[in-house]
Amino acid sequence: MKYDVVFYVAYPYYYPHFLPIGKALSIAGLKVHYVLSEKQNTLLMETIAKDEKLSYSLGDAFLETIETDVILFASVPSETLETQAKTVFLCHGTGTKQCGFEKALERCDIVLVEGDYRYSYYTSEFPQFTQKIKQVGYSKLDEIVNTSSNDVVKLKEKYHINNTKKTILYAPTFFPSSIEKMSDTFPDDFKECNILVKPHYLTWERKRYAAQRKKLQIWKQYDNCYIFDASEYNLIPFLIISDVMISDESSAIFEFASLNKPVIINKFLKLRWSYYLNPKKLFKRMDANMNRYRVVGENPVSYKEMLKVTKKTLEDSSDFEQARLTLAQDICGTIDGKVSERIVDVIKELRAN
Repeated sequence: MKYDVVFYVAYPYYYPHFLPIGKALSIAGLKVHYVLSEKQNTLLMETIAKDEKLSYSLGDAFLETIETDVILFASVPSETLETQAKTVFLCHGTGTKQCGFEKALERCDIVLVEGDYRYSYYTSEFPQFTQKIKQVGYSKLDEIVNTSSNDVVKLKEKYHINNTKKTILYAPTFFPSSIEKMSDTFPDDFKECNILVKPHYLTWERKRYAAQRKKLQIWKQYDNCYIFDASEYNLIPFLIISDVMISDESSAIFEFASLNKPVIINKFLKLRWSYYLNPKKLFKRMDANMNRYRVVGENPVSYKEMLKVTKKTLEDSSDFEQARLTLAQDICGTIDGKVSERIVDVIKELRAN
């Protein structure tokens, strides 16, 4: 069978980016299929696909054999990939980490960017690829815009949120992360709040992050703390129901702040020895041009300072509001619930040419 559009799902956390687009493509009458990588948690990958009633195949080899007009990637496709399909790159995150745009511009037919910052930067740095670059917004946020007040009530019930308390979302990345430098008593230090902890998928899946998982098990003992495992692949529900986010180098910072919600950006991070010995490795991993956007929230350099600024923010979240509003357009672009529709238009045009 030939499909109009195929999504390559390398990790479970790509689904929140792809599903709104896939739905919009189906509504537009296009045949959609998902190729799932067999290199990750295949049980989880297939469970999600079945729950969402998706047409899918399991195995990277399908990328070269499947008949389709277009393949969407959320990570840069291999330079050895052999396909007759046209290729579209959609970064799986936004924020301080490098996302491979330069290689995507060389290898893909279309590169989608979210906001003004990336569009201006890449069209000026790589003018020869300007026609490839399409500014559309951040598809992952469509679900938030299109969530009703009744949906919010149901989400709070689902996750056992005590409505008499404020809700803190701690959503750290896997590396460089602040998890190991957080206190064992973190939930008790905020016992007046609901604490939701949504670690990165790779915190659960990779052996090297055992110390992070040990910390999570300690926190799990507290009644006000809810730890979400890898099966909770979608961060969006937690962005919706939380009042304040604590994170570190996760792109979730920019997603949350773009909703004009306050963020705390931990600067006390656990690094691998190779990064202490060669600090340039860390700078290479991060997008230094994004540092100016750290002004969207407090940047505590210790756990003690994090406690102080978070409690202050819980009382008054108006600080940094203008910075958050500026960031929304610069980083995530137009947030109107119609990003997926704009991507459908880009794909239709690509198929027609």
